[in-house]
Amino acid sequence: MFKELLDDETFYGKNYLDDKFPNTSYYLSFRNCTFTNIDFSNCDLEKIDFMNCKFKSCDFRNANFSNNGIKELTFNNCNLLGIDYSNSILIDTTFSDCNLDYANFSSTRFKNFKFVNCSLKNSSFEEVKFKKIEFENCDLTDALFIHTSLDKIKLNTCNIKNIKVSLNDLKGVIVNSFQALDLSLLLGIKIEEE
Repeated sequence: MFKELLDDETFYGKNYLDDKFPNTSYYLSFRNCTFTNIDFSNCDLEKIDFMNCKFKSCDFRNANFSNNGIKELTFNNCNLLGIDYSNSILIDTTFSDCNLDYANFSSTRFKNFKFVNCSLKNSSFEEVKFKKIEFENCDLTDALFIHTSLDKIKLNTCNIKNIKVSLNDLKGVIVNSFQALDLSLLLGIKIEEE
């Protein structure tokens, strides 16, 4: 199915199903394409440009998406374990029901972005810039938020157990009352009942 890939080629409106994406050094561009059950695992996607594409049940384990710009993408029920999105720009994109454990988002800029029902355990959000981001029912256990402001970001529906975050970056975060108790431990507060 991917045999027609040529150097500096752009593909419009194609549907790809049940295949392995080739590791290629070509600069490729995909517009308005749908990828269903495609294996992108361990692929270097740094030179691949996707815009207004849909990914359903795809495997991106340990893929390299670093230094990339993606816009208007949807990922549904995809395995993105260990994916590298560092130094990227992610705009108008939604991840729903995806596994993003151990994902690297360091030095990435997010705009109009949604994570819905995703697992982001042990993921890294170091030196990230958020503009209009939503985390809805996500598992952020042991996630790292260093030099990343969480001001006005709602985490109240998420599991934030053991997140690593500095006090300055926590300022303005929106959490529920149980999460506030857990976060109080970062301040060194000890709670005793009478």
